[in-house]
Parts: sequence; structure tokens; C-alpha cells
Amino acid sequence: MSEGVYEISDGFEDEPDAIKNTDIDGQSYANVRAFKPSPRDVVVASDGVIGHHDSKLREQLQTSYNTMTKERDQLQTERDVLSGWLTSLKQTCPERWQKFESSCYFLSTETKTWKESREDCLQRGADLVIINNNKEQEFLFILNHTTAVHVWIGLTDSVTEGTWRWVDGTPLTTPRYWSSHQPDNGDRKPEYGVEDCVQIRKDQSPLEAWNDVSCRSKLNWVCEKVF
Repeated sequence: MSEGVYEISDGFEDEPDAIKNTDIDGQSYANVRAFKPSPRDVVVASDGVIGHHDSKLREQLQTSYNTMTKERDQLQTERDVLSGWLTSLKQTCPERWQKFESSCYFLSTETKTWKESREDCLQRGADLVIINNNKEQEFLFILNHTTAVHVWIGLTDSVTEGTWRWVDGTPLTTPRYWSSHQPDNGDRKPEYGVEDCVQIRKDQSPLEAWNDVSCRSKLNWVCEKVF
């Protein structure tokens, strides 16, 4: 071996300290160990990249899951609505009853007081009609108009004056279909008496046809049986 030259082993771990400071052909090898990559450093860098990728993938999967859950719930709601419509279409009404949407309606051919009319409906497994929307009000107005009569509906303030409630106990909110200047409780005229029950008048417009009258008056009535 030439003077000033040392044999270099396969690895740097067991190299003699002298080699770290030995110049060969004018090149310095003092810091050669610094150029050797650490396996630990590679793993850390790799784990960082993989961790970031996994986090992004989890976010994408969560977003996809949330979207599919929302779509599933929407489809479930649509299925329930369609199922309700199908059930409604399959329903049939008894003889002399007329079907409209999800209810059957019975228009009497005789007259009774409001209380007697309700008793008749209850005996038929129904009750005096409760009106929920414009379409139902218009349907009842046409039903009423074809027979040219005024009819009782299931609305009264007989329990508390001025507090109108349907026969199922729910308060009247909206919609309301009062005729002009109604309800007026008889306009304080003794001949009209106390007016605590409501009729649909045939001589009014469809959406302004309610009028309060004495519950003792004898009128035709409409029963409603909900599917």
C-alpha cells in the first residue's frame, strides 16, 4: 500500500478516523458521511406523503358517503309519497260518497242542526268536514252548488266565543274562507240569535263562502272520512 493512502472498507461505519480528513488527488473526504442518506429520513418523508394522501382519500370518501346518504333519504321520501298516492288511488268510497284526494265525502239529502249533523257523521264512521286547503274548499263549494243548498262544516266557536275550532279540536289558523264581513255573530240582531257554527253558502264565491249561523238552524251537511 502506498504511503498516505488507506484502504477503504465497503461501508463508512467502520472507517478509521484518519480517512475522514485525508485528501486524495486534492479532494476532501472529511464530510463523506454527510452525503450518505439516512434510511430513517427516507421513511419519515415517505410516511408524510402517504399520511397526506390517506387524509385526502378519507375526506373524499366521507364526502361521497354524505352525498349518497342524502340521495338515499331523498329517494326514501319520494318512495313514501308515491306509496301514499298509490294507496289513495286504490281506496274506494262507499256508495253515495264522493272521493277527493285522500278523503271520502258524504253530502246529506236531509237537514239537521249542527249537533245532529255531526252525530250522523260519527255514526257513519266519519265527522263533519275539516277544510285544509283551497282545492278542498273549491271541491266542497262545487259539491254544495250542484245541490243548491247551504251545508254545515265542522267549524264552531261554541266553547269560547271568537275562538274557532275544528271538530278534531285544532284551532282555525289558515286558510280561512269567510264571506265579506263574516263572522259577525248575528251582527247583534236578536232575530239571528247566537251564531256559533259555520256553513258554506252556495250564493258566494268559492273562496269566500263561509258564514256563521245559529247552530240550531237546520241545514244539509258534509261528512268527511279520511283514508
